[in-house]
Amino acid sequence: MSTLEQSTRQADAMGSEPMWRLLLQMAFPPMLAIIVMALYSIVDRAFVGNVVGVDALSGLSAAFPVQMAAVGLGLLTGLGGMSVISRALGARDSRQASRVIGASLAILVPIYVVATFVGLARLDELARAMGASPATAEYCRQYLVVILPGSLLSMLAVTANNLFMAEGRPMPATVVLAGGAVTNVALDALFILVFGWGITGAAVATVLAQGLAVLYTGWFYLSGRSALRVSADALIPRVGLLREVVALGMPICIIEVARSIVVVVINNILSHYEGGDGYIALFGVINSVLEFALAPFIGAALAYLPLAAYNYGAGNYDRVRQAIWQSCLGATVAGVIIVAALMPFAGQIIGLFAEDDALPPEAGDALRVVLLALPIVGIEFISSIAFQALGKAWPSVVLTMAQRVVLLLAWVFALSHVFGVWGVWWSFPATDVGAMLLGSGALVSIWRRVGGWGGTERARNRPDFDIANHRQ
Repeated sequence: MSTLEQSTRQADAMGSEPMWRLLLQMAFPPMLAIIVMALYSIVDRAFVGNVVGVDALSGLSAAFPVQMAAVGLGLLTGLGGMSVISRALGARDSRQASRVIGASLAILVPIYVVATFVGLARLDELARAMGASPATAEYCRQYLVVILPGSLLSMLAVTANNLFMAEGRPMPATVVLAGGAVTNVALDALFILVFGWGITGAAVATVLAQGLAVLYTGWFYLSGRSALRVSADALIPRVGLLREVVALGMPICIIEVARSIVVVVINNILSHYEGGDGYIALFGVINSVLEFALAPFIGAALAYLPLAAYNYGAGNYDRVRQAIWQSCLGATVAGVIIVAALMPFAGQIIGLFAEDDALPPEAGDALRVVLLALPIVGIEFISSIAFQALGKAWPSVVLTMAQRVVLLLAWVFALSHVFGVWGVWWSFPATDVGAMLLGSGALVSIWRRVGGWGGTERARNRPDFDIANHRQ
């Protein structure tokens, strides 16, 4: 059997095998990879906090939004391309699927060039804007001067991970994420502990690890192991395809960029309290733990998108409905298990990042509050990505903006004004509840769109379904 036939058979499985089995198969590898990445982030911050000091940890936390924005740009092309590829493969159009590679490069490279030039030219202003104090700004600058030029590698690694998932091939996606993460941990130990490079060593380790992931991706595509074919035709940017990828990837990009903006806002709010550098460092630690705790939700969403998109493209609407309820149920159960495991050890987890008296004394309780409503977040993640599987981008944009920006910022400003720093921590579970309610309403509308409780034929006869609209 040829590689193309094997890849096509793997894609066909998305339309025939039991949905729960496919969700587990496709959710577990990225979930595991995200957990590994979260662990590398935890180790990264633990090295900096324990070896360099809490001021360096605070500077690293202030710089974190730049990395989040780079991931968001990678998801712009990654998840936008994932939806296009999955629907194209479902419609047996492998040529159109391959063209996503060129579209991704045409989108990312110009953004990278402009963002890096502006960021390096305004480095001091950037550090201050992100909440760095005079005591931590130099650490923030040392980190950014390496991370900004290397951000294209981060974007490409994230994009490649999602394009692998679009083919129903989670294992190469796992290699990209987990391989880079393990490499990062090893290089952290070498550069920080052995070479004594401090926070600069953490940045160099991150960039080199992402570069390794990109090299693997290039080898995979050029070796013919993918259903996508790297050719002159595939690399030519096409305006229609560029628009579609951007439109479909915009919601998840907005999530990450909005999260980075929210982190900047919260950093600046925390900086105004007494001991603000410590609170910013604590917030960075909490974000690292959240990366770990959010893994089942991200895994469920990444599994849901290609499965729902493929079956929507193939007209299998009953399987789209199966993907909705089974992914939500699985994410919620996994979330309950993870939160139950983390809650009793919140204080010990915080203690991994710095000496006991370096961070605020209420750090453990703050982490517990932030994690409180996390099990219901799976509905939010899946709802925010569900419209993309149907090729409908702007409902996702509106929903994610409401969930991740409007609600969270409203709660942060309101509760911090009344309750001080504790209001910042309580704004997270308050936002989770509101986002879950909004997401539930969105999923109900999608459920009805693909047949609801009236069966498959009701959805199949809708006049707005036309797979030809998705071809360029």
